[in-house]
Amino acid sequence: MNRRQMLVTTATLTSTSIWGNWKQNLAYQYLLAKVEGFTTHLPSNKYIAFDWGFSEIMPDNEGVKLSWNQLISEKNQFVSLRITSATDVREVLVLEVKTAKTGQKIADWDLRFAALLQPFELQIPQDTIRAIIEEGIILKMVKGTKPFWFFSKNNSENNAPNAYLPHLLVHDKTTNKDAWKDRLLSLESLQTFGWQQGVVWDGMLKMSNDFPKVKSVLKEQLGMYFAQNSLLYCNLNNVKTEGKIHTVESILPFAILAQTNPTHPLLQTAIDFCEKHANAEGVIADGTGNNRMVKTEECYTVSYPLAVLAKTLNRPDLALLSIKTLQSRINILEKGNSIYQRGTEQGELFFENWGRGVAWYLLGIAKTLVYLPESEKKQEIKASFQKSVQKVMAYQQANGLWNCFFHQPETGVETSGTAGVAAALTYGYQHGLLPKTAKIAAQKATKALVSYLTPDGYLTGTAQVNKGGDALQKNGFRIISPYTLGFLAHIAP
Repeated sequence: MNRRQMLVTTATLTSTSIWGNWKQNLAYQYLLAKVEGFTTHLPSNKYIAFDWGFSEIMPDNEGVKLSWNQLISEKNQFVSLRITSATDVREVLVLEVKTAKTGQKIADWDLRFAALLQPFELQIPQDTIRAIIEEGIILKMVKGTKPFWFFSKNNSENNAPNAYLPHLLVHDKTTNKDAWKDRLLSLESLQTFGWQQGVVWDGMLKMSNDFPKVKSVLKEQLGMYFAQNSLLYCNLNNVKTEGKIHTVESILPFAILAQTNPTHPLLQTAIDFCEKHANAEGVIADGTGNNRMVKTEECYTVSYPLAVLAKTLNRPDLALLSIKTLQSRINILEKGNSIYQRGTEQGELFFENWGRGVAWYLLGIAKTLVYLPESEKKQEIKASFQKSVQKVMAYQQANGLWNCFFHQPETGVETSGTAGVAAALTYGYQHGLLPKTAKIAAQKATKALVSYLTPDGYLTGTAQVNKGGDALQKNGFRIISPYTLGFLAHIAP
């Protein structure tokens, strides 16, 4: 039997969508890997999210082997290697990828500053696909000082969903612009508890208004964190955390919890946290005294949840905290034609016109306005919001996208900021806050984002989470971040 006769063709999968009667052709396949390597021992004080299985790559050892027991047709097929981080990386991390037997080098795989629950993708050159399938590969750490944990089927009977397990994504060039919906509406969009998971849930909640079946998926994901009237999650240090909130960026999930389970006892925990972090003027921020830093994130992660809680629980005092917190960001962070992502209350500003920071700002203001009761202050914020939107729309590129830093084209276009801004424009238009020009700008962005979708529906082209300072944001490094699916849920037609 010759080699070609041995190959099997990757099937085109057909599945019934959650959306009802239509079916989609999924012209891709996950080839799950077998992981072999050194025995992995999790330190007693560490925890892997959801108790999922994991494997470990250590500095200064021979790495781990990935192998496959399936063959594919190389004709008209494209292959990407994926693994998903089970920890939060705070350094430059590079894995050398070689074939397992002949040692042919495939790539140095850059996983710098990997976030918990973040998949990484490496395009496999066509001329090495056969060797990888036949031999397997070795992943060896060549830059990095700490163990790297990634999800696998090792060490546990409770495993991550397939998209988060090590696999080869085999596909043709077909693009299904709706595939992202099936990634979002599954466990394959679970994210770190905080703003990332909050974006996912907020998108699901938005979609549930039109597709009631989405509510069951949202309920399942909420149950992964808020089961039995409690809160349990893996924090960024891989420590099991119960019932605690660590930062103001972790309040966003409670906006969704309040709208789906308004009697949940953990809502009071969120309220207590916000009140504790408010200064004498009612402005909420992390830090104390002169070390407080206000950020655009809090427009979305604090003011919006407080506005929801105020309406849900009939608490006018929470609406006042929401307004004070929002107004402080408007006063401090917006200067001229620029919106800064963060600044001190004394006026020092950072991250001018950073796309994702602007997205938090606009989406947070829009969402907060919808839930606040009518008042003169609300009208002032609305007028300010409309002016901000006009400034931001002026930075949109001819291709429909926004640059990572709007006023610096050398930083390159970036999809998370674009998707977040488009979500704010869409939401604002739908709720009568913005004119039709905002809707048109959002539609232009949405059309452009389609080309950044993977065959299975993840959005590529996102700047890494902000752990490496502005240098990391400006150097063109781009990755997949599943939280962006929540933005897509806001802008989908």
